[in-house]
Amino acid sequence: MKTGIKLAAVLLAALFALCGCTMPWQSDEPKTVVTVSGASVGADLYACYLAQILHDPASYDLQKNPNRADAEQKAVQLCAEHVAVNTMFVRDGLHLTPEYKTRIAENVSVKWDLYRNFYNAVGVRKQTLTEYETAAAKRELLIANKYGEHGTAAVSKIELDAYYAVNYVTFRSVNGYLTRIGADGKTERLSQDEITQVENDFRRMCEEVRGGTSLEDVVKENAGSGSILSSEVQTVTINRTTSNYPSEFFATVQQQMEEGTPRVIETEDNIFLVVKESSEKDENLSAHRFACLLEKSGPSFQNDLNAELAGYKVQKSTTALGEIWSVVRKQF
Repeated sequence: MKTGIKLAAVLLAALFALCGCTMPWQSDEPKTVVTVSGASVGADLYACYLAQILHDPASYDLQKNPNRADAEQKAVQLCAEHVAVNTMFVRDGLHLTPEYKTRIAENVSVKWDLYRNFYNAVGVRKQTLTEYETAAAKRELLIANKYGEHGTAAVSKIELDAYYAVNYVTFRSVNGYLTRIGADGKTERLSQDEITQVENDFRRMCEEVRGGTSLEDVVKENAGSGSILSSEVQTVTINRTTSNYPSEFFATVQQQMEEGTPRVIETEDNIFLVVKESSEKDENLSAHRFACLLEKSGPSFQNDLNAELAGYKVQKSTTALGEIWSVVRKQF
């Protein structure tokens, strides 16, 4: 799972490193492009939200390669929500904990190191990233304050455990690829004979586990086969929206497998030998419970935000937003 995240980050960093242009509005004090009930949103923060939207439009309920009008409307909305979150955070008397401050600094540092060239190209400063990450942290704390254990609309432990059972799954696995990187640098599928060999290796290992041999021992015995990626078994907890495994993988493990029973799962590019674990024995359950709270209460908090925003007046500079769109859009 972590390998997939790192690989995606490296690929994005390589893409963004190609960007060499700069925003025409870059300055020490970026000009205001959106005003939310008197609060100014600078060009850099707007560009940051627009870039997030264009990078992953599906997460914002937009089609692939969204048009300017749709992307702009969503970016303006996110800027308004940014202001609303800050307003609600102060009104509720909340404060960032040391843990959150550390996390914000770490997230900013990692993103800046990876995507520095891209951010410079679209006029996003390191300070802008701090504003973005801080608002995300405040959003979490607002949800926890209202919907957490002692909140006015607290979600019970029973509800969170039930949510976890449906939306999360824990398993141990051995992973293999059915593709490789060719001489031209492009991903290519293995030959049918090679795929058959990998499939046979995984089925044989699965039968050994069914026969009582531990997954760890089976992996060690087959580490030199060339079919598996690592000699170490991974224990992973994922939710149904994870992007690090194929979409059909979660459904197969969560709905079709019995705990403790091994199974080979094959997708277009990968093959897995999986042993499902009991969520009740998951030592990280308490950590995942907060993630469950954020996910389960997210729609309710969005309603809170919408109610807050109903009393706000939003104004935008159409010309300036057009300039930002032209530059940011070229990077995708």
